[in-house]
Amino acid sequence: MELALAGNPNVGKSVLFTRLTGVGVITANYPGTTVEYYEGKVKFLGMTITVVDLPGTYSLAGNTEDERVATDLLYDRNPHTVIAVLDATRLERNLTFLFELIESGHNVVVALNMYDALRKMRSAIDIEPLERILQVPVVPTVATKGEGIDTLLYTAVQMRRRSNFKVRYDSHIEAMISELSQMAEEEDWRPIPLRAVALRLLSGDPRIMSKASSEMAKRAELLREQFKAKHGEDVVVHILRDKFGEAGRVAREVLVPAAKARKGARLGSDPTLTPLTGIPILIAVLAGLFFVLVYGGGAIEGVLVGAYEDAVRGFVEDLEAGASSQVLKGVIEGVYLSIDAMLALVIPYIFVFYVFLSVLEDSGYIVRVALLMDRVMHRLGLHGRAVLPLMVGLGCNVPAVLATRVMGSRRERLILAALITMAVPCSAQTAIIMGSVGKYAGAVWALAIYVILAALLFGIGIILHKSIGFEPTGLIVEVPDIRMPSGKQTAIKTYVRIKEFLMIAFPLLLVGSIILEVLLSAGALEGFVKLAGPFTTTVLGLPAVVSIALLFGLLRKEMALQMLMVLFGTTNLAIALSPEQMFVYALVMAVFMPCLATIAVLVKEFGVRSTILLSIASISLAIALGAVAKLLLGA
Repeated sequence: MELALAGNPNVGKSVLFTRLTGVGVITANYPGTTVEYYEGKVKFLGMTITVVDLPGTYSLAGNTEDERVATDLLYDRNPHTVIAVLDATRLERNLTFLFELIESGHNVVVALNMYDALRKMRSAIDIEPLERILQVPVVPTVATKGEGIDTLLYTAVQMRRRSNFKVRYDSHIEAMISELSQMAEEEDWRPIPLRAVALRLLSGDPRIMSKASSEMAKRAELLREQFKAKHGEDVVVHILRDKFGEAGRVAREVLVPAAKARKGARLGSDPTLTPLTGIPILIAVLAGLFFVLVYGGGAIEGVLVGAYEDAVRGFVEDLEAGASSQVLKGVIEGVYLSIDAMLALVIPYIFVFYVFLSVLEDSGYIVRVALLMDRVMHRLGLHGRAVLPLMVGLGCNVPAVLATRVMGSRRERLILAALITMAVPCSAQTAIIMGSVGKYAGAVWALAIYVILAALLFGIGIILHKSIGFEPTGLIVEVPDIRMPSGKQTAIKTYVRIKEFLMIAFPLLLVGSIILEVLLSAGALEGFVKLAGPFTTTVLGLPAVVSIALLFGLLRKEMALQMLMVLFGTTNLAIALSPEQMFVYALVMAVFMPCLATIAVLVKEFGVRSTILLSIASISLAIALGAVAKLLLGA
């Protein structure tokens, strides 16, 4: 059996999906797109049930790529039940999407999520009248606490049904629907109901138009033109107005209003949206993230590395002493140092970052940052939604580049991609900054790197905006109420992200460390060091062997610091580098050429030419910054 979760963004759909399926989920891109959807399995009543989490969308009209993917997934998979996840505190706004699901002929079960927030507003929804009106089962849920999940799943499996509910459209629209429905009877439109076919034809849905006969398509186009000539507006506008009117009527019948409580909720969240208070709050949040990374990550690193070295170092030394060759000794040392570097770098700092990011996401704060920064982003030729890919870029540049699709034009996407690759440090680069400069040189030195990167972000954005002139598109985003994140949900999201990261990063680090130790033992890298070393020493003021770490950093950013630890044979970089040299190295790696995975995505999204230009620009900028820092600091 197959269930699909559908709903608007920010209704708690992903939390509900996690509650239903746990952490063993599959992430996939819909064919021909970069839009992700999630799929998981759950055992219930002796059945194995597949649960598909559709992309969050406001409509099945197919106006955006997310909407098209959600519509296509529903059509292609034709799930047994569609669980419509609605925000109970925004019932009227969410009902319009539910109407589309019902009109499309799906077996629908409604999950009234965030019901605890509705109770805090001292409000309620009369479930029985709502079920009677919509003719579908309705289950109140609180996904963050697991309330109503079992009832929802049982209802979706045993009590699903197709509704006969119809939106009351204008009499002229109903007449056109009737005419097109009669024409559609002559063709096979299963599983889409004929009424839904007629409505989509009137709305100009390209998928339905392409499947319709030429006679039906021409008739639908003629009816749209006649309606516009008679009423002075497009029929789509009228259809939407009728849906919102119907949603308002249904909401008034079943919802007990709580105006005072709602006003209090808005007042409580306003400070995050008003620049006078919102900017200081944002600075405080970023400062909190910075200090948690420096001191929290450092504390975790000290515990992990100390315990590992105490437990393993003696055993490793005995193995190396008994090794029959330098190559075997290099393999043993490579394995030991790769694990040591992973414990010193990836787990402490990236773990702390992902916990912080999950809390910001689940609290609803990141969406507020997008709205708060809209005016600032316009100065860079972007809009507030650009903040979301920039925030994602703090985790990894690969999904951040893919997330640039939220922008309205290629030029906006190109500007945003340049900012992400040259001025937004991913979690691996953050680990480099914190694991070297922050730990050994001090928090002030690490903070200086972030200040430089922030200045670069605005400088590059303004330059690109002026040189690629255009009018940025506007921002329309729904802002959820601030809510308390779920500890369990945060733990699950952090686990999934760390697991995916380790599955990719650790094998590369392990193999890279072994290869590096073997090559060093065999003296095979002396030629490369002789060639690149003078440049590294003269221009950047760094030891010649650092050129090897820079080379490995092209594969994955975290390897740039881990290989440094392997080269020097210790995780205590203060033995090999001065604070000034650590600063130069971390600054160069924060701006240096994107890793191979990011380059591959850039080629796919923007083409070879744009990717080469971005790579050359980032390398040149990184070397220039490193050279200037070396001169100023005397590294």
